[in-house]
Amino acid sequence: MNSTQYSMDRRDIQFVQKEFLRVEQLTQLPQFKDFSPQDFDLTVEEGATFVEQVWAPINKIGDEQGTVLKDGKVMSPKGFKEAWKKCTEAGWLGITAEPEFGGQGLPLSVAVGVLEGFYGGNPALYVTTMLTAGAAGLITSFGSAEQKAKFCEKMITGRWGGTMCLSEPNAGSAVGDIATSAVKAKSGGHYLLKGSKCWISGGDHDFTDNIVHLVLARAQGAPSGPKGISLFIVPKFRLNAKGEPAEPNDVTTVRLEHKLGIKASPTCVLEFGAQDDCHGYLLEGENLGMTQMFKLMNEARFTVSYQGLGAASGAYRNALAFAQERVQGIPIQHGKDRAAKRTPIVEHPDVRNMLLTMKALTEGIRGLIYSLAFYTDMARHGPEETRQRYQDLVEILTPIAKNAGADQGFEVTRLGIQVLGGVGFTEEFPLAQAMRDAKIASIYEGTTGIQALDLVTRKLTMRKGELFGALLKEIGDLRPELAKGEGTRAAIHEWQDAVGKLKLTVHSLKQLGEELGPREAVLHATDVCVFFGDVMSSYYLLKMALLAETKLEPLVNGHKNARAAALQSPEARFYFNKVKTAEHYVFEILPRGRAVVAKVQSRSFAALDAVLEA
Repeated sequence: MNSTQYSMDRRDIQFVQKEFLRVEQLTQLPQFKDFSPQDFDLTVEEGATFVEQVWAPINKIGDEQGTVLKDGKVMSPKGFKEAWKKCTEAGWLGITAEPEFGGQGLPLSVAVGVLEGFYGGNPALYVTTMLTAGAAGLITSFGSAEQKAKFCEKMITGRWGGTMCLSEPNAGSAVGDIATSAVKAKSGGHYLLKGSKCWISGGDHDFTDNIVHLVLARAQGAPSGPKGISLFIVPKFRLNAKGEPAEPNDVTTVRLEHKLGIKASPTCVLEFGAQDDCHGYLLEGENLGMTQMFKLMNEARFTVSYQGLGAASGAYRNALAFAQERVQGIPIQHGKDRAAKRTPIVEHPDVRNMLLTMKALTEGIRGLIYSLAFYTDMARHGPEETRQRYQDLVEILTPIAKNAGADQGFEVTRLGIQVLGGVGFTEEFPLAQAMRDAKIASIYEGTTGIQALDLVTRKLTMRKGELFGALLKEIGDLRPELAKGEGTRAAIHEWQDAVGKLKLTVHSLKQLGEELGPREAVLHATDVCVFFGDVMSSYYLLKMALLAETKLEPLVNGHKNARAAALQSPEARFYFNKVKTAEHYVFEILPRGRAVVAKVQSRSFAALDAVLEA
């Protein structure tokens, strides 16, 4: 670990996966019976090594060079094409995909231990990887046997790329307003597509010899709005009789977007059918596009959550290393004694507070995101009688995790720059790029506000509040009497008080909706979603603290106290800090939830009343 290179927190990943979630139990399920716990361990270790040695080292090059559109073709930065090739040859692109189509078929809760590093170590490159896997997954789920045979294996093994094409110049989040059209051809079994799509990540590149676009369009005669949208497979090059790329399919890259971050990600404006000859192949049936795309969107929302996590983890480790190296000032307890020895800045209280906040936010969202991955595995592959329970948790936690990962991940990179001081504001250290790259996570795959609306207007009201009830039941096992230490016990009491305030807030939102209407009810939806994220992050941290207390107990023998043991033993230090990290989150971060209660109960609607005109 150093201040200038990206590294993964192997020990914490191992703790969450093996000690907390006990992912080895998944090998008892039929879907994963061919794996051993050792397979899981080896996958995460090799993935971390790949990230640190191949993936992350070219991240800065990508930021400096960006992508270039020349003669209608996108050229990637130095080393990116080679990294893609190594990634796909090693099978990382298809880490969770079905083996039938060339994937590894690993559980999501194991894969995320690798993927947080892929997204954190080189987010610009991983975006294209992620979308290729996601697009292939949609064809796997909804495609015909012929479509699966033509596209899935080539995409999952990385021979071909993939995108999802939703947004248009006049229809971003309001997907139901899209204007791209699809007219069924008189012969050939295809449709002719015409329209423009923007913000298309991985829309064109030089990694592969074909790119398979999944395009939302409105078939001729379809109803208006979201119900009239269909999904089409549109390859950049049509396939010949042997299934290989042949003639161009009238898909044009009009321009590349110039962005704040992820500059090496080719974010394209694409024109379909400029020559009225763009062939698209209907996926499953007409007017099913939104239902199909939501499957990919929900998976992408989860994926973006660990973009923030990967950025946060790297930023914390860079900042901690710098704070240990950088000598500046004298300890405050020495007052104005100019003869006192200068100290590393890690000893200054303000810096320590920022570092532990970074650690708490990072490990809190790691607990949340990895647990959500585990719930997803159980909802898909667990015993039939428990699948609905886990699916309910997946439904309600997805928008919470997306926002917590994206927004708190960005906050950690911001704090990291503050820890570094002046050099953090330069491009010589990686945190400036990390912050710029991380900002997109709260925007794409549904903005922070859209996730909050999903939580407040859909997930909290689904089946008359059953999902919220299921979440409360899940976290109801955390009780003060389970704690061994006074600090943990006090923290659990504080957390329980926060849960009570969260219930009160949800009830107040319901009252606002009934008495005043939807605008007033959703005014503070984003704040409420943050509150949910804090309650859940601190829940997982406290659960891990209870486990850490048990692990720490035998390591304290022979020492004056737990802190003395932590000063001598790396293992004792790890578990001791687990406990302190949970306490810090509960007493330093979770209290912001009190402000959310106050906002909602104030019934102040100034933002709705103000006349906002230039």
